[in-house]
Amino acid sequence: MQPGIHAYAKTQSLALSQRELEARALLKAASKLQILKDNWDPSISTIEDPLSHNRKVWALFLAAATDPECTLPPDARQNIIGLARFVINQCMRILFEPDPSKLDLLIEINQHIAAGLRGSAGSDIASLSQPAAAPMPSELAKSPMAAAY
Repeated sequence: MQPGIHAYAKTQSLALSQRELEARALLKAASKLQILKDNWDPSISTIEDPLSHNRKVWALFLAAATDPECTLPPDARQNIIGLARFVINQCMRILFEPDPSKLDLLIEINQHIAAGLRGSAGSDIASLSQPAAAPMPSELAKSPMAAAY
């Protein structure tokens, strides 16, 4: 990335709400998975990057939800923990048993969670690329998603 573009991206990420950062991180991961699916090549060198990126995003959610300082209600935390573990495990399964059809669920999960973070009803990636009208601060983490976006 060119230095000017990198500086702009860094400044933009600082101005976004935590929920928007999380939504964008999920959408970036979904986009990488969709590109992988559309240009399927089961070689490890091709599938590892998008799956690794998705695992990292969900590992951040998992770490935030298991943090003793997390302010989410216990049932919401458990839901996030369960979903994060499922996504991370599914990414590993695809690495060991490559199958492009297994990517659909991961893409859909990322899109739906991003829509929820933005207060959107749909899961269409094109409509999600627009900023949310009034995002609220996330209760999960303070800033780790900025790195994933």
